[in-house]
Amino acid sequence: MHQHSRILLIEDDHGLAIGICEYLLEQGVRISHVPDARSALQCTEHFDLILCDIMLPDENGVALLPQLHQRWSCPILFLTALCSAQDQIAGLEAGAADYLCKPIDPSLLLAKIRSCLRANQRLLQPSRQIELHDLVIDFALNQARLAGKPLQLTSLEFDILCFFITRPGHIVSRELLFQHLVGREYDGLCRAIDIRISRLRKHLEQLEVQGLSIITVRGQGYLFNYLPAATPG
Repeated sequence: MHQHSRILLIEDDHGLAIGICEYLLEQGVRISHVPDARSALQCTEHFDLILCDIMLPDENGVALLPQLHQRWSCPILFLTALCSAQDQIAGLEAGAADYLCKPIDPSLLLAKIRSCLRANQRLLQPSRQIELHDLVIDFALNQARLAGKPLQLTSLEFDILCFFITRPGHIVSRELLFQHLVGREYDGLCRAIDIRISRLRKHLEQLEVQGLSIITVRGQGYLFNYLPAATPG
């Protein structure tokens, strides 16, 4: 499984959701949980795979599927107690990547997730990357480059930079960043993200690249931008 993969679990059974999240987190999987369709559609993060219950309190999962596919181009696995052959056929024909019946063995769930992520990765363009001037995030190589030179970043620093580079010039709240990177709501106490951002900021400052910065906006969050000086014409 790609170390930067991110999963969304849409499940209204709180106890089951906690169990799944705890198990997958122990396996190194980054996962976020929401209890219903409305909350899922309000998510702004990038996800590489979605686990979705069918019997949600505000929407049928099969009916929700097209909206999820419209927002995220990733595999969607149904995880549900509706396990008749007809239910499974309907789910798969609607476009689900797989259909898992509750209760499911956690190790089998993990294997299914890994299988879907591998299959989806093969479908992605091998050169998929994000560019901001000469700062490049290369997902195929799992690498950040500045002016063609690879940056020596830790896994978490890479994740933070990936998150920032898709939002240049916009203030990113600590809460949103924490939820994206840690997979749970910010408790107002943990300073782990602040420490990592401070280290990433120092790393970027050591490069002495004009216009590349991470600024702390008091009471709001962080502002990342890269505005290199214009080359004289």
